[in-house]
Amino acid sequence: MESGYRELRYTYKVTDKDKITSVSTDKKKTDKYDDAVMAGDIMREIMKLSSREISRCKQFDDGVMCIRHNLEQLDCNSVEEHSLLKENMVPTRLIDKLNPDDELIVRVYEDNDNAGDIVPADGPLDIVYEDEDLIIINKPGDMVVHPSYAHYKDSLSNYLAGYYIKSGQNHVIRTVGRLDRETSGLVIFAKNRHAAALLAGQKENMSRRKEYLAICSGVFEQPQGTVNAPIRRRPDERMIREVHPEGKEAITHYKVEKQFEDYALVRLQLDTGRTHQIRVHMAHLGHPLLGDNFYGKEIPDIHEMTRAALHAGYIELNQPITEERICIKAEMPEDMERLL
Repeated sequence: MESGYRELRYTYKVTDKDKITSVSTDKKKTDKYDDAVMAGDIMREIMKLSSREISRCKQFDDGVMCIRHNLEQLDCNSVEEHSLLKENMVPTRLIDKLNPDDELIVRVYEDNDNAGDIVPADGPLDIVYEDEDLIIINKPGDMVVHPSYAHYKDSLSNYLAGYYIKSGQNHVIRTVGRLDRETSGLVIFAKNRHAAALLAGQKENMSRRKEYLAICSGVFEQPQGTVNAPIRRRPDERMIREVHPEGKEAITHYKVEKQFEDYALVRLQLDTGRTHQIRVHMAHLGHPLLGDNFYGKEIPDIHEMTRAALHAGYIELNQPITEERICIKAEMPEDMERLL
């Protein structure tokens, strides 16, 4: 996207008028209703653009345009002139009406000046999915997603910024969701501001369609269950969380996939997304994750795990623009696989 914008195109059909809630039901039914709708209504209700995005589009001469396909709507005197004009995109106001078969073109420009300072770097990227609006990466364990003082050039975001440059893409780094440094698995990045906004609206449901695999210590008495226990940050530790009545709601569903002598492979789904939620809840049950230096220090044998044994291995989401269902699976990393 060297041009710095995401172009959205929409051809208005008469059958789509029922999707526009700003057009009253009575007006839709009346014989005088001319089937026209305003460009702004389509932008808000069909394209799902926010007020902020619409305002930004209006700042550019080519931010909102239309191709008219009805000869009577055009100020032209011949079929030849009409043929020429209909190939051109005419600047359009939000209050301008579109008639059936008119095509609305909206360009959502990036704001690269306020993108932050992420230093591009060369590094390994396991890209499991990519399209015009998002990219999904299988993150290794023990890698941070965002740069920090201690990881200024070796975060996943640094490597993604480097990949964008090498592949000729011009995108701001926008993460949708997050993973702890020690957790391996799927991380979603939006490629443009509109996709980021739409994906953010999916986050709550997305967490319920995301599955984790963990290797937990001990032998489970209950092969499956739900942990509903609030989590808060410990007052004396900035990084440590704990189950506490004053914490925020946290719900984790688990199922033991395979029980070994002193550890188990467990599949988990979350209804909420608290920091360290799985690690805290499994420790709360008495089954901390192998290799977890925060919540599993008492484990007798961590089986040479050097990080918390947690992998975000599966996710379902809707493509933000086309709404096509995307299902992605990431294979378990070697340090966990070897124990199975």
